[in-house]
Amino acid sequence: MVWIRVNTSPPIAVVSHGLYLEIAEFQWHLIPLPEIYERLETSPTTGLSSDKLPQLLSQYGSNIPTPPPSRLLHKLFMYFFGGFGSLLLAGGILVLIAWKPLGNPPAPANAALGSVLLLVFAVQAGFNAWQDFSSSKVMNSIMSMLPDKCLVLRDGSQSEVLSTALVPGDILYVRLGEKIAADIRMLEVSMDLKFDRSVLTGIPPQYLDHLDGNLTGIQENRSPRQPPLIPLTRTTSKLAV
Repeated sequence: MVWIRVNTSPPIAVVSHGLYLEIAEFQWHLIPLPEIYERLETSPTTGLSSDKLPQLLSQYGSNIPTPPPSRLLHKLFMYFFGGFGSLLLAGGILVLIAWKPLGNPPAPANAALGSVLLLVFAVQAGFNAWQDFSSSKVMNSIMSMLPDKCLVLRDGSQSEVLSTALVPGDILYVRLGEKIAADIRMLEVSMDLKFDRSVLTGIPPQYLDHLDGNLTGIQENRSPRQPPLIPLTRTTSKLAV
């Protein structure tokens, strides 16, 4: 199976409205293959020229997921004051004020209630932090599934390169059970090509895929424009990055 890497966008760290529009207008799955070769200045028979690699790496950077910004102060603020946190804090303070100095005489029940509200405020902040930490661990485990090396076609010959060194226009060869390390467009595949998308979607069935996009929207297309992770086919396939 042969694929070509087609994602020419610079790394994006923050999901924004602009990114949503960019994905919605994605057209690589509809462009004829000859036009893709021309745009990416590559060839299905010889691949990229090694002379172009320094320029492409400088222009697009390494093929690695861009980590999101930490935004630590914003996270800490949301841990404590997101949801009902601000109400719990305000309620606890007001009840304690009603205990002292406004209470005459001070009511122990107000002191107990204010302490409980402040305790719940602290506990919900810790729970929010634990949820965020758990989500980060899941995302990091998915990132660790990316392959270390890929088989590519460059200067007319196949060679193994680090997946981080892939650039737009690279021709990839992917075999049974191998993982895909970039956004790709299929060039040549076997008729029984299937992909396991369960890691991305949580849906266990394996889907048959094909070369040509059949729907305008990339999100609706059964052809793998969002890179599936594991090809399930008995033959080698040719793809373009």
